[in-house]
Amino acid sequence: MSYNHNLLILSCGTRTLLVRYFKEYGNGIGKVVGTDCSIYAPALYETDAYYIVPRMTEPGYLDTLLDICHREQIDAVLPLQEDELYLIASHRAIFEDAGITPIVSDAETVNLCRDKYAFYQYLKQHSLPAVTSCNSFEAFMQACDVGSMKFPVFIKPTHGCGSIGIQKVEHLDLLEALCKYQDSIDDSYIIQNYADGEEFGADIYMDLLTGEPVSIFVKKKLRMRAGETEKSVSFRDKKLFELIQKTIEPLKLAGPIDMDIFRIDGQYYISEINPRFGGGYPHAHNCGVNFPHLIAENIAGRANVENIGSYKEGMCMLKYTDLIMKEFS
Repeated sequence: MSYNHNLLILSCGTRTLLVRYFKEYGNGIGKVVGTDCSIYAPALYETDAYYIVPRMTEPGYLDTLLDICHREQIDAVLPLQEDELYLIASHRAIFEDAGITPIVSDAETVNLCRDKYAFYQYLKQHSLPAVTSCNSFEAFMQACDVGSMKFPVFIKPTHGCGSIGIQKVEHLDLLEALCKYQDSIDDSYIIQNYADGEEFGADIYMDLLTGEPVSIFVKKKLRMRAGETEKSVSFRDKKLFELIQKTIEPLKLAGPIDMDIFRIDGQYYISEINPRFGGGYPHAHNCGVNFPHLIAENIAGRANVENIGSYKEGMCMLKYTDLIMKEFS
């Protein structure tokens, strides 16, 4: 296998383990270069080379990335941060014209997945099981009248990520006040029935060449912290694999995908899709599900062979805090 495929990881932040996985011998990745807008991003110091860049909202940001790609002879660009996914997806052509592969889904699909209520509507339109949701206090009251919604509920930002802004609400007065506040600042939100059941996460790889899912890893979440899986156990269910494939089939997804699912009274419900590496991917990787290798194969122009569910069930991931010490002049 050739080891000359250089990768640029954008907004690498705290994803130190992910950088290490790309650098593992035998993955097919040559040099791993990282960017971030802060010198205090620990994952920078796991890379072979790194650059401190402007914020992605600054003028000239894309030109900065292209300059780095030219300097470092980059073959593929991998965005990790929510807002950056759409930026790279919507400017896909400028990277492709430079011979660089953007590892990101279609821009329209990225937008759909980022909008929680639009994604809920997508699920309903395709007759896929979803936790009942609405996007206004008035719609919630109407849903209560017909018995499709009831307390407790979650209220969350429509375009939120992780657990930021999510609140469990058990009383009408509080929900009305929260909705009025969100309306007053013109900030969209979604109200969702409380999913009182088991939570699962799926790490999916959509081949960049064929557009087909070639790997699916599922974990049962045991504990969450700050919206990220901290403890989980590997899990397999043919019925769930089939539901995942049915959900993603109409979407133009590419590369690593993270999906959240609930199981309530034996029934699976799709919650959301994040078209990027999920925070719980280390569990999949340490069970032998190697997305960096799949990415390297695609960069080299080779399609991957489907290998769904090929991992051991019952393997538990226990994530803990580590640190890097640096002296800055």
